[in-house]
Amino acid sequence: MQQRPLTGLDVAIIGGDRREVVLAEEFIKKGAKVWLYGFAQYKLPINKLIKQGIPAGADIIILPLPGVLNDHSIYSAYAAEKIYFTELNPLLQADVLLFCGRIPEHLRQSLQEQGIRLIITSQLEELAVINAVPTAEGVLEIALRESQITLNHSSVLITGFGSCAQQLARVTAALGAEVTIAARKRKDLATAAVLGYKAVTFDKLAEQMADINFIFNTVPALVLTKDILAKAQKNVLIYDIASAPGGTDFAAARALGLQAALLPGLPGKVAPLTVGRQLAEIYAYYISLHKRRE
Repeated sequence: MQQRPLTGLDVAIIGGDRREVVLAEEFIKKGAKVWLYGFAQYKLPINKLIKQGIPAGADIIILPLPGVLNDHSIYSAYAAEKIYFTELNPLLQADVLLFCGRIPEHLRQSLQEQGIRLIITSQLEELAVINAVPTAEGVLEIALRESQITLNHSSVLITGFGSCAQQLARVTAALGAEVTIAARKRKDLATAAVLGYKAVTFDKLAEQMADINFIFNTVPALVLTKDILAKAQKNVLIYDIASAPGGTDFAAARALGLQAALLPGLPGKVAPLTVGRQLAEIYAYYISLHKRRE
């Protein structure tokens, strides 16, 4: 009988949302011993083989894609109270493999000095690709529900041209929208134009705003500034799917009477089963590389 790929490994999954519950269940199937921490308010049944809490030690630590925030708290959608990175100190031993979406630079340097192998999951291209589909589906479902017009024959602005932006552009164009891409890189602008989208640089963005019905921001830096938002029509809908704090001046949007929303963690809300299973395969691959290196 073939040995399961994670047999003998102790895995601590700290924080997250429904994706991490599915991930834990998939890791159990792969032979790991799994602890799940930060799910005190999770209402659905959890596999009884998954232990609750923080173990005394672990070979693998998995933090969610939103990662560690600036106050050192860990994103935990179902925790009874905030979870802080310091709670993991007993687990942070040399040669531990730690997955984390985002983490403050000083913590990253400290972990490396301790000999901890750190994989920044937000930088993995395959994760960006698998998250793009549920993110696009989720934000479009919200936009269609909240709008009083159809996407068909509407004007859509998408800022950035990464995986999520490309998926959004493809789907909104298929629904009959006129799509404008705002990007910095000349390659992205050229690609957008070749695919049939209108392409503009950010310094020309204000000139486009008057005709836009929907705005989807994917850039994790301030690009929708007060000056740009001031040029938008009053009934425009703005959806920011970039990592917090997003790329929209939300205070300016409120002052201007514009409807703008930051929508973090859409994959975990829209398709946790699909994404959780995909995370399990990707993480298992990197764990296998780590074991071979050892």
